[in-house]
Parts: sequence; C-alpha cells; structure tokens
Amino acid sequence: MKKLIIVTTIVLFIAYFTALVVPVDPDEQRAGTRLSGDFAENQDPDWADWQDRRKLYLQTRTLYLIPHSITVVGWIRNGGLYVGCGHCATKYWPKNVEQDNSVIMRIDGELYHRLALKLSDEERRVALDLDEAEPLPDVAVFRMQTL
Repeated sequence: MKKLIIVTTIVLFIAYFTALVVPVDPDEQRAGTRLSGDFAENQDPDWADWQDRRKLYLQTRTLYLIPHSITVVGWIRNGGLYVGCGHCATKYWPKNVEQDNSVIMRIDGELYHRLALKLSDEERRVALDLDEAEPLPDVAVFRMQTL
C-alpha cells in the first residue's frame, strides 16, 4: 500500500509539472494550457488593418497555476482591441479574469501581454458599434489593454 501511494504521488507530480510547462494550444471548442510561441518584440503593434472579427487565443491564470487557454473572437474598434464572451456564466476564462486580469494573447503566432478589462454597458455599446435604440446583446466584452 505504501508503494502504491508513493507511485501515485510521483505520477501526479509528473503530470502536474508537465501541465505547467508543456504548451497545449486550444483548438476551437477544446481548451488548452500554456500558449506556444514567442513574445512579440513590439508589444503595441498597429492592428489598424483588421477589417473584420478574427480568431485569436487567450491564456488566463488559474488558482491551481496551470494556465487555461481558449479560442476567442477579437475585433478592433476606435483603436481598441476587444474580445467578446457569450454565455460567460458557463465558461472558466471570465472567472479567471475576475481573479487576475493579466492575460496573454496569441495573434498571428506571436504572444502579447495584456490586461483584460470588462466593459460597462455603455462601453459595450460603443465596442459593439450599437446605437442607443438597439438592445444590448447578452455578451460580455473585454478590452485588451496594453500593460
């Protein structure tokens, strides 16, 4: 019994350590751990050429220290980079951002440090490009602010 406990402890330690250091990128609906890639030299690029919404990857910090990464949709509006979250109550990453809003994004293979700031209703209206008469959709919006 003592050997079983020791072997189980060693296996769990190896699995935990591996999850901490080995990147596993998210794939559409499947979440990942640490994002792969190198940090961009220019952490404040000009993404003015973005015409539409585009897919990017977002890595958050967790209480158990293993990074949590997901695929999200981002867009540029009035010079700001935004990420939306529908049905946030059912997702882990917005809860992680509430605990620690320091995130890492991967766009076009490069990593960027950002602060994810949840927007108020009026700020959401501007980010979603809605006029006053249009109802706000049930979507949380986060501005990805440069550190």
